[in-house]
Amino acid sequence: MSLSRSLLAASVVGIATAQSRTTVKVFVPSDPNTRVLVPDVYGYSIEPVWLDSYTNTSLASALLETIANVTGKAPPIRVGGNTADQTFLYPSSPLTGNDSVALPDPLNAKTFNITPHWFDTWASYFPAGTDFIYTLNFADNASAWANAVAQAEAAHAGLGDSLVAFELGNEIDHFINKGWRDASWGVKTYTEQFRNLTGQITSSGWYQALATPSDDGNIGEVRKKRVPTFQAGVFADPPLVPDQHDEIDDFSIANLTSAGIASQPAEQKIISSYATHLYPQSTCDTARWYRLSLDLLSNHSVLWQNVSQYIPQVAAADTAGAPLVMGETNSASCSGRSGISDTFGAALWGIDYVLTAASLGIEKVYFHLGAQSEYSAFTPLPYALKNETLAPGIRANWYTHYFVARVVRYVGGSHSCRSTQGSSDRDGFRIAALPGANSSSLSGFAIYGNETSHDGSSRASMGGALRKLVFLEMGVWNGTEGLSNPSTLAATDGTMFSQGMRPITSFEVSTPWPRGAEVTVVRLTAPGTNAKSNVSVAGTMFDDVTGDAIVRTEGAHVGDEHSEIIRVGAEGVLKFDVPRAEAVLLELGTHTQAVCGGDGQSGDNGGSVPKVSGISRNAMHWNLLEFVVSINAAWVLIF
Repeated sequence: MSLSRSLLAASVVGIATAQSRTTVKVFVPSDPNTRVLVPDVYGYSIEPVWLDSYTNTSLASALLETIANVTGKAPPIRVGGNTADQTFLYPSSPLTGNDSVALPDPLNAKTFNITPHWFDTWASYFPAGTDFIYTLNFADNASAWANAVAQAEAAHAGLGDSLVAFELGNEIDHFINKGWRDASWGVKTYTEQFRNLTGQITSSGWYQALATPSDDGNIGEVRKKRVPTFQAGVFADPPLVPDQHDEIDDFSIANLTSAGIASQPAEQKIISSYATHLYPQSTCDTARWYRLSLDLLSNHSVLWQNVSQYIPQVAAADTAGAPLVMGETNSASCSGRSGISDTFGAALWGIDYVLTAASLGIEKVYFHLGAQSEYSAFTPLPYALKNETLAPGIRANWYTHYFVARVVRYVGGSHSCRSTQGSSDRDGFRIAALPGANSSSLSGFAIYGNETSHDGSSRASMGGALRKLVFLEMGVWNGTEGLSNPSTLAATDGTMFSQGMRPITSFEVSTPWPRGAEVTVVRLTAPGTNAKSNVSVAGTMFDDVTGDAIVRTEGAHVGDEHSEIIRVGAEGVLKFDVPRAEAVLLELGTHTQAVCGGDGQSGDNGGSVPKVSGISRNAMHWNLLEFVVSINAAWVLIF
């Protein structure tokens, strides 16, 4: 990455205004190492005791339906969390007559009682084609896991083919600290107990019936029903962060696989993935609470250090024949912190997180949701928190998901390629991080087609042409607008602001794309890193009550909107500007109609003059006169 600096100045009634501008030159490698980027790379993990709150309103359903329509695949849902190991199945509720009851209440639950019918109550709430992972109570082994075995059967009876996998327990590397296992608990004992419980489930009558091909009623046709598999591991502690380890043990995906948990073909067949959890910050204790920082969260170098520690775990999972997923995550453990978790900075972090993880081979990332959690991207019901009453609604970090949906969207397929066949369809794209866009405030990714052989090659040249580019300008810019959101704590609204004008990064990206080719630009924008509202993707916002998308690009549908169209310049160089704290997606030849009022016009330098699509963006209203003077590599401002 090469940098040069200039200053933009304007003189209005004798007063000069300066704006910092940095030029970044990025070269897209011709043959980078890539990993698969699946259409359902972004999922949700929902705490069991809060599931009823989400399904009692239409907000989550509407939001997830929009994602499914854009990507062609519904987001995966993992129902799990701390209360999974406190969940008990009863034929009917002995206390209230309801299908679920959290005791003493969802916020302070010590026990969560459910009936088999509970699964029916939410089975059809989510979009068609949703893949469910359900976490069984692994902590309770008093009766040889009879409760977990019964839950597995009831879950499949209610969810049917939507149930793709079970987890055995949540964060099992905390079981000693919670008093659920003794000091001998480790990889060896876990593997023995994993085999015991999975063996009971897979040998049960309902499971065996699924594994046997059966006549589906059509003469001469036999189909094999979808059989739930298992997501192994489910570890909480990051490998290289000792102060986040709750106990001393040997749990890691590398240790688990080397110990032989999938050493037999039958075991490899039932283990479909391995899961770890990650929270880069925490509110769980005083020491970590004082280290909470939005500036550190929205920092690519810090994120890279957090995620790259899982590279050996990815390799171990790959060798064992199943992908690694981040099965539960968010910005800060113990429900997050308003003013950090619910800001635009967290939205940028989320994009960088998902795409960085994918580029390293972590196939999916599940963001945790609680109906009263400060990190939740959307909350379904009003609730009281810290002497305030918060409204239901959508937070800034929801727009992470919508932007990522645009990244993984197939051109021309957003309304016609909807898949209901589950995650076994892994076509998608391939992704590589760009080495020329890699600093604390800059992150970039190249997205390639995935049209050729399925031989597992990780080379872009074997996976298709360059289709898209993503750049995140993650420098901190604290603005004065969009500071509040009725679904977040008013006490955490921004009070410290950046001075001067919002800086700009001018990109010059060398691509293999032909000169004159049209490239659509999709921008994720907000007034600043500290913004809690006024966030949009190419001008599109979402209604806080209904969850409906409000598209502002004239003539565009949800998933088709864009901010402007530019053209590739000479020698494949693509030029565009990005204000500080903003993300851009660039797609080659994706627009199907002229929604920007005409074709882009090439400039003398082979670049382009972007066309505005009618949306309001401060960056497009700058009307300043540039004066750039260079003296011995020092830049001076002319008034």
